[in-house]
Amino acid sequence: MTRLLPEWFVERINPVPDEDDLPVSTLELFFDLIFVFTVAQFTAIIAHDPLIGLLQTVLMFGFLWWMYAGYSWLTNVIPPERPARRILLLIAMAGWLVIALTIPAAFHGGGGIWIAVGLLVVVLVHGLMYLQAARAFGAVFIANLAAVASVFAAEIGPEGLWRYVFWGLASAIVWSVPIWHGQRGLRLHPAHITERHGLVVIVALGESVVAIGIGAAGLPIDADLLVAAVLGLAIGACMWWSLFVHDLPATEHALTTTMDAVKRVRKVLAGLSYAFIPVLIGILVTAAGLKKAVGHATEPLDLPASLLLSGGVALFLLGTAGLRFSMPLPGPWQRVALAAAVLVAAPLGLVNTALQLGAIVIVLVAGLEIERRVARSALKPALSE
Repeated sequence: MTRLLPEWFVERINPVPDEDDLPVSTLELFFDLIFVFTVAQFTAIIAHDPLIGLLQTVLMFGFLWWMYAGYSWLTNVIPPERPARRILLLIAMAGWLVIALTIPAAFHGGGGIWIAVGLLVVVLVHGLMYLQAARAFGAVFIANLAAVASVFAAEIGPEGLWRYVFWGLASAIVWSVPIWHGQRGLRLHPAHITERHGLVVIVALGESVVAIGIGAAGLPIDADLLVAAVLGLAIGACMWWSLFVHDLPATEHALTTTMDAVKRVRKVLAGLSYAFIPVLIGILVTAAGLKKAVGHATEPLDLPASLLLSGGVALFLLGTAGLRFSMPLPGPWQRVALAAAVLVAAPLGLVNTALQLGAIVIVLVAGLEIERRVARSALKPALSE
């Protein structure tokens, strides 16, 4: 397939030799901001209709996250250091912007076909660039194109069940790839791939703060607003702490010490691709809950809003448990137990919003402190030796 590409194209994006230290470029950070705008569109969908919105989010996010992760892999092996590569990434960013703007119309209304056009641009740029680094990517490229065809079928067809089926098919196609593709011929830099996935979580957590601001628009500055806002920020801080203080540094170490390239790729797939789906959707769900909670700290929440708050945080924690299982890192079941404890706090929102928010913060702080003490106790015998 690469023989069909123009010679000038191959020469300009030919991958550089392997490097131990591959820093994340500012263009990649710019790229992440465009993608998170794409992700942020789902918060409004979930907040508008928690049940149907969450179903639509899961179906669309499955394919979109696969392609974002694909771009983090792409720049991992082909750094955007040359003008041609940068231009191609900017073209891909335009595709992501089209996708983001058309997400609200994907399941109803006109204009949904443009999301398929945006995805086609994103998939073509990604595939043509990646083929220069790994011939083994050809089969994956074909699967990605098949998934785009499924999205075109969804958007050309009638609204309703038809679109749900074909969006689900698109996600199923791409996420089946690791089952039949042996991952041979793919190589990744541990520090870079870990940092890229961490950065998109950081920016997504920033989206939860933006949700607080959106929820506060036009409201009076009083205890109802400020208490819910500060507690919402505290929840976001605990989510950050749970992932970034120990889990991601340990993940980078686990990947670095995995010498076999295929095993390393499979760990990235399981821990940073699959497990990060609940991590990111959990942030979106939490942001949707915070949007409803801000300005109503002294009032009760309705059941959907209280479930969004606790369910989003719990989903995030389950994703971090999946990361720990896949690396493997110690304490995955601690995160499962912590997620269950957060869910128990959901009924408190039916009594008082601040009560539920405060309970979630207390549960998270207590759980993270217990984790810290358990980890320190486990280190003592090793240090004494």
